[in-house]
Amino acid sequence: MPDWTDRCATAPAAAEEGGRILVIEDDPLFARSLAELLGKAGYETMHAGTGGDALRRLSSEPFDLALVDLSLPDISGQAVIEGARQGGCDLPLIVVSGETQIDAAIAALRLGAADYVRKPIEPAILLHSIRKSLKQYRIERQHRDFLRRIEASERLHRFLVERSPDLIFTLDGDGNIEFVNDRLESLLGLDRDAFAGQHFSAIAHLPDLERARYAFSRRSLAEKQVHSVELRLRSRLHPGGFRHFETVVAPVTGQDHAGTPADAAATDAGGYYGVARDITERREAEAWAAFHANHDALTGLPNHTLFRDRLGLSLIQARRNREGLAVLFLNLNRFKPVNDLLGQAKGDELLRQIPGRVQPCLRGGDTLARFGGDEFLLLLTQIASRDEVLAVLNRIVEELRHPFALGDRQVPVSVSAGIALYPDSGETPDALIRHANIALYQGKLNGSQAHTFFVEEMRSSTAYKLHIEDELRNAAERGEFDVYYQPQVGVEDRRIRGVEALVRWRHPTRGLLCPGEFLAVAEEAGMISTISEWVLDKACEHLAAWEAKGIAPPRLSINVSPQFLERQDFIDRFIAVAGRHDVNLERLEIEITENLFIRDPLLIVEKLKQLSEAGIRVAIDDFGTQYSSLSYLQTLPVHTLKIDKSFVSTIGREHKQNAIVQAIISIAHSLGLDLIAEGVETEDQAGFLAQQGCGVIQGFLVGRPIPFPALEDMLKAQYYQAA
Repeated sequence: MPDWTDRCATAPAAAEEGGRILVIEDDPLFARSLAELLGKAGYETMHAGTGGDALRRLSSEPFDLALVDLSLPDISGQAVIEGARQGGCDLPLIVVSGETQIDAAIAALRLGAADYVRKPIEPAILLHSIRKSLKQYRIERQHRDFLRRIEASERLHRFLVERSPDLIFTLDGDGNIEFVNDRLESLLGLDRDAFAGQHFSAIAHLPDLERARYAFSRRSLAEKQVHSVELRLRSRLHPGGFRHFETVVAPVTGQDHAGTPADAAATDAGGYYGVARDITERREAEAWAAFHANHDALTGLPNHTLFRDRLGLSLIQARRNREGLAVLFLNLNRFKPVNDLLGQAKGDELLRQIPGRVQPCLRGGDTLARFGGDEFLLLLTQIASRDEVLAVLNRIVEELRHPFALGDRQVPVSVSAGIALYPDSGETPDALIRHANIALYQGKLNGSQAHTFFVEEMRSSTAYKLHIEDELRNAAERGEFDVYYQPQVGVEDRRIRGVEALVRWRHPTRGLLCPGEFLAVAEEAGMISTISEWVLDKACEHLAAWEAKGIAPPRLSINVSPQFLERQDFIDRFIAVAGRHDVNLERLEIEITENLFIRDPLLIVEKLKQLSEAGIRVAIDDFGTQYSSLSYLQTLPVHTLKIDKSFVSTIGREHKQNAIVQAIISIAHSLGLDLIAEGVETEDQAGFLAQQGCGVIQGFLVGRPIPFPALEDMLKAQYYQAA
């Protein structure tokens, strides 16, 4: 039996209010240990050795909280949680389990578990989770008691109704308004006396009028006890002329203190009580988020994702009607000089003016989208010949001949186009977009500044790929690669806790290229190890310079490609590069992805252990998106988990994703690992992560990738500020 006496001596004191806890655990020794731990913390414990016994006791005995093991002799812990919730048990249920799969933790949290604590447990973590859950539960219980007291007092009820932030009303059996609080006036600008006796649909927004008439008809209201509908209601105060409301209506069935039905007249007549909650801000935020998820923030044009969706639908229509369509990959030829000479702000202004120039040249069913940088995608539907494509393109070219006004400067811009036709150049969205891009680049290689149609020879030709490979091979010799750094900062104090090294390619004609634009070609060509080693060498050189000045960040993270890590001499090369610059190895951290463990797990484990023994930290990047298993976290020298940006981006919008983020944070805390959340772009995301216990964030909210001199200035500023 574990002896937690010394380890509990430094645990925080228990809450002033104790609690009665049911320990659902089939291991009697572990259950006894928990009872001893919880007893010393001021809690009374009872024990249930099976899931069935636990469900019976939860339904018949008073408890404040339950600890649930997932592995029980009769039913699973998940079944206990689900059964308890279905039976009306609202107690906080904390999972205490040795389950090694992340899916088990996520499933338990989705079923309603309050938290997940992994065996072997840390007493302080368990006691903190219990106190937090009990505090929340007591707050919720007090809230429920308060609501019951409100219902018992008609005068207090009237007071709260009139001052409620919601629209509160009563209806007769036909759906006519008998009473409505003054929120009708303050929210909608409507005179409530004028609507007394009118049907509820009278305040509905005109497009929702028929829906409101049906929803509040006698037949519809009588169909079920609680009736819920979302409607737009008329508003004289809102710019759009309406606001969104989530309305819940139920029959009036309350009782007064004497036990007789309250509002008996209304009840006898089939009356109803309703609450309409204003959700306008939420709906507008969702609409804003949906728009920006599918549109480019700078130009307002559809982004690559929305373009691909529209292209997919257009292909279905084209097949059905046996029509043609065209995909054009457009590139602005004189954009880079604008950015370089006039600055990024003027470059952005130029890009913002492009839609206003190009869209009037298009037909009704065409779609213009921004691909990124100075590149655009154009979808032309119902195309019968190349001449129709060229007619549209010529209108665009002619329109762009007129100079753009950028402040006091007049800037001319021309455009090059790569064109892929359906069905000759491809039959899928990806194929058409890819072939249009190849045609564009092939045209540039041939010196064309106008347009190039994709032809079959380009598909089999290696000229395009070989050109990129040749440029990559010479890039290092020409000094075209550069290392940018993205800060990793404390979520509370916003001080730099580390930086991530990211490679960039300063292409002589295409400008600054991100890794996604060339690393795939480098990996296929077998050059990724060379680039990875170059990044390591340059990052160590920069780190040595910072250390010499006394401003080095606590941690420097470097992404390591699988090809580089799997080399037989990887360890020797890595240590040699770091040693050549005489950097502190404890500042270095390598970032790897989970799919590495599928390739050759024994080899990977051995190499990571050697790095760890040398003092180099290991971080798992994009955790939870690929090969997610808690087992390797136990066997590997992993120090940091990075929460993938795909989870972070949906915080506050998708409850399931919130649960996954909470699960990852809980697992990291249980295993004593550091946490970094990637892709943080809003203060709401940062606030949620801070509340859940993730202390370090990375993303555009706190810092974009910047070159070495700019980061050095940031480090100096932080150093002198602290001094």
